[in-house]
Formats: sequence, structure tokens, C-alpha cells
Amino acid sequence: MRTLDEHRIKLKEICDFAFAFGIRSVQSQIPEYSLPDTWSEEIKHTFLLKCHEGFKSAQDLIVEEILEYQKLLREFTTDLKESRRQRDKNKEKDLLNKIAISEHRVKTFSHIADGIAWQLISGQIHIARRLYIREPAKYLDSSNIKHAISVANQINQKPENFALLSDITNFVQIGDLLIRHDKKVGIMELKEGKVNDLIAKFFDDLEKEENKSDLTEFMQKLDKKTIEQMQRVLRQKERAIRAIDVINKDKGLDPKTGKNITVTTPSLETEYYYEDLFKIKEQLKDKNWAYGVLENASVHIGMYKNDGRLMAPFAIKEILSKKTKNFIVVDFQGIIENVSSPLFAKPFNPDFLIDILVGDIKVIIGIDFDSFIEMFNDSGLNARWLSEKETTKIRQDEKTKTIFALNNRAIGISDQKKSKEIILGGGIISKILYDNIYPSNIAFTMKKDMFGDDK
Repeated sequence: MRTLDEHRIKLKEICDFAFAFGIRSVQSQIPEYSLPDTWSEEIKHTFLLKCHEGFKSAQDLIVEEILEYQKLLREFTTDLKESRRQRDKNKEKDLLNKIAISEHRVKTFSHIADGIAWQLISGQIHIARRLYIREPAKYLDSSNIKHAISVANQINQKPENFALLSDITNFVQIGDLLIRHDKKVGIMELKEGKVNDLIAKFFDDLEKEENKSDLTEFMQKLDKKTIEQMQRVLRQKERAIRAIDVINKDKGLDPKTGKNITVTTPSLETEYYYEDLFKIKEQLKDKNWAYGVLENASVHIGMYKNDGRLMAPFAIKEILSKKTKNFIVVDFQGIIENVSSPLFAKPFNPDFLIDILVGDIKVIIGIDFDSFIEMFNDSGLNARWLSEKETTKIRQDEKTKTIFALNNRAIGISDQKKSKEIILGGGIISKILYDNIYPSNIAFTMKKDMFGDDK
């Protein structure tokens, strides 16, 4: 296993390919601080090709690292069983630590791949959430990774194209490849084996409405296992088609639920608290910890380095617990396990972001929900805590499984007329914690777009 310093060097190398290679390749040809919209078509094209070149190099390194750490995970897990059988507590503790480190590093490399996917889908969070269907992570050597790599390499021979391996990401869980081709995003399903080849031909013929009599005869010869495999393939094809529609048209059927969805662009510009994070970060130059509050003290942020990291698990929690029992606290490093704008989409120095990934800097964010509700009310909405009974009843409705509840109570939001009430979902909380959007911006956007109040 790599040392922490070696791991940091590898992360920096991969991140450089994934997020800096393109811009560095054209930097000498563009005016300083110029925006891409002002570049010539020739420079834009060169930039695209160089981005894809960087993506391909990053992807090769990510695959290599994930395979190595997953190999170690298998070895550590086997050794852990033996240490427990022998009741060797010291070895068990050491192996549990190694397993935790290896799992975290796999997710970290996958988060970099998420950053590449984020660029392919043009940073559209609604698309990222449609591609995530809550399936458990796979071991690469247990999937059809060799075949996927082979196909991806064929696609990637053309500089204008780029195919990303879905299995190396955290959130792309539909299809085997996420492809950027002719300025459009697509999803490709890959299957290997004679049975899968037959199934693929069956669906191709079915779509072309060819040889219907042969198709009927084919169906009659199938065994139960093959029929089940056909059903799986059909579900995967349907999910991919739905996802592509949403990606390219901003409307269609939800890939997982099949329900109609239409993606609307918020009428208000999204406001991020990046500047607040930067100001708190600057305080770390002179000390080992920094602290700040924003938005009616509804959001509390702590940053810690060196010995100050010892404060990280309890400092913000202690502050909030003295104010209210209705709060949550998260470690921002948890972004690698959330469907949100990836860490490397944030406007910060890559070294700072890598510090967060490896734990050299701890960023803790807390939300005081009593202040949060007060701030929503100040914006002209009516926000309230639901009772436990009301929350239980709402949870029984399958359509509201993603509601946010704290201490068994959800939060309801309505307009002044109280004509309808929206139950706060977990996605809104994720936007505040991991997308770094001001709660007030969310409140005013909801007021205008969901309740039609322009005042």
C-alpha cells in the first residue's frame, strides 16, 4: 500500500490530467483570464481534444489504482477472517485500519472519475442524479471491465470522442460507458458471451421488426435462466434510453422509476458560498483552525489542520448542541459518497482540494434547522416542523421516501396563501452541504419557481 505522501503524489498526477491538462495546453494561445466564449473556434476545438487526451490518461491511471486497491482489499479481508479466528486483536485492528484506508482511496479515485463525468454532462446535477440508481459498488475484476476497456479504447482512438468507464465512477450506474460523441452524451451497454450475443441479436431484430416468425421460435427454445437474463438486459436498455432522453432533452422518463420528468432551469441565478469558504480557508494560514457562520447563523463551518484536526469531530457539534437539538453536522470529505457537484468542480486550488480528500484539512459543516426555518420565514415563505405523527404518515407514501426528517420530524414549506405544502427533501440539504448553495438562494428560488411568487 502506498504511503500517504505517495498517495498524494498519485492523486495530484491524475487530477492534473483530468482537470488541468486541457487548459494548460491552450494557455499560451489565449489572453489571461479570458472566458471560453471569447476563444476562437480553432482554440475551442484544440481545448476539447486536449481535455479528452487528459481524460484518457487519467482514466488509465484510475483503473490501475482501483484494481490495485481492490486486490489489497480482498487480501486484507481474507487475513482479517484468519486474525479473528486466531483471536489476534492487534492484527485485527491493523487490518481494519488498512481496509478503511483502501476503501476510502478507491472512493477517492472514483470521485476523480466523477469529476470527469461531471464535465461530460456539463455540470448538470439533475443528470447526475438520474444516472445514480443506488446500486452497490462493484469490484472491477468481477465485471466486464476488460471488454469495456477494449471498447472504450476503440472509441477513444478518435480524438473528438471520449468514453468513460461507468464502473470506475461513484454515480454513473446506468450503462457500461458514458460517451461524449458529436457534442452529445450517450450511454452504451456492453454484454459478453454467446447467450448475450443471441439476446442482443434478438432485440436488434425486434427493433427492426425483422424475422418475426424466427423470433417466436427463438423465444420458445429459451430456458428460465436465459429469459431472466433477457429481462435484465431489457431493463438495462430501457434505463439507458430513458437516461439519454433526459440528458439530451431535459425531459422524459425517470431511468429508475419510469415516471415522467421535466427539468426546468431555475429562474434565479444560483448563489454559492464559495467566497465564505475561501475566507475561512485564508484564516488557516496563521492558525490550525478557523470558524465562520453564514445565513442567519443557519450554516456553521469549521476548518482544521495539523493538531487542530483533533477538534474537528466535536467543535461544531458542541457549538450547535448549545443552541438547539435540531441540527446536523457532516465532514465535507463525505462528498465522495454523495451525488453532488464533485470536489474538483469547486473554484479552489487543487492542493487544497487534495488536502481535503486525504484528510490533511478537515472541513466540517453544520446546519441549525431552527435558524434555517426562521430564515425561510423571513424570505416570505411559511416553514414549520411537522409533528411526528404527520411525518410518519408522509413516510408511508412511497412517493416521499426521500424526505428529510430530523428527530422524527420533517419540515413543511408553503407560501403565504398556504395553498400547498412542500415537504423538504434530502436533495435540498445536499445542495447546502455539498453543492455549497446559500439556503436563502434556495428559499427565494422555491418561492418563485414552486409557488409562483415574484415578490
